[in-house]
Amino acid sequence: MKERIQLFLDNMEKIRLYFGTGIENFTLKMATQLTVRGIRFYVGDYEEIKKAIKANSKWYSTVRANRNIANAYYIQFAKEPEKVAHTLEMQKLITASGLSNIENSYLAAMYIKNKVHAVKMNELSKALMKQPSLRFTTLSLTLRAMLATRPESAEVLANTYERYYKLLINLNFKRGDESKNAALLLTMGTGTFDEKTWQRVQAFTATFMSTNTKIDPRYYNVVCLLALATFEPEEFPALTEVYDAISQTLKLNPKYYNTLLIATQIYTCTEAIGELPKYSTEFSDIVMQSIDGIADSTSGDGGGE
Repeated sequence: MKERIQLFLDNMEKIRLYFGTGIENFTLKMATQLTVRGIRFYVGDYEEIKKAIKANSKWYSTVRANRNIANAYYIQFAKEPEKVAHTLEMQKLITASGLSNIENSYLAAMYIKNKVHAVKMNELSKALMKQPSLRFTTLSLTLRAMLATRPESAEVLANTYERYYKLLINLNFKRGDESKNAALLLTMGTGTFDEKTWQRVQAFTATFMSTNTKIDPRYYNVVCLLALATFEPEEFPALTEVYDAISQTLKLNPKYYNTLLIATQIYTCTEAIGELPKYSTEFSDIVMQSIDGIADSTSGDGGGE
């Protein structure tokens, strides 16, 4: 784990040197994403990804001049630039299925493998609209793509998402985006409702409760990652070591940065991964989606019982 912490800190420094200072949020996010994947930032690898993008796209294509896409492709395919060609072909499937030709379509294309996945992305949107608590929830194309690679049907995934969300609300999570994000992480990890995972969610929620009835929303994704990774209570000292190392070195303002979540992302991707169902999306992808709020835009709660 010490090597992984050092990798994170080294990535922070190398990203600053390449992209410049004064962009701390960007640097922290990219360093975390690379560390979750076990990747060390190398300028040569980054340039290879940019070359692969140019070699497989038209001169007027959006993807050629978009740094967000180049960064995402580097994080996903740092040592496999040859996969960029297939990803750009998958982007065409996404837009052909009626979804907008925007930046997110290039990001979503990193995850899907075939036309079936592209079609399923549309099916997920329709299935979510049938759920009482989620019908006003709009997931990004990237998140729908990740869910689409799961073997469960769109209807089953939507039902699982709704069930986790309602259970979290019953556990005194507050209604809205933060709880929907947490429920989506659980859905990505289990596909169908998993009783053992839910029991771990309940146990870790009790651990992190700041009062007798509430848990700080900053801990929602922490709880879900620990539950999915089959983290054991006796591992808290090791997690605390990661947290302390990051806190003491970077001295991040807790008002603006969730250091515990960063520590959890780095810890769970290496030390505590349990026997999650195998499917196209890796556990590290799920971990990375917890780095930001993972629902692009949500409006309202839709009620629900």
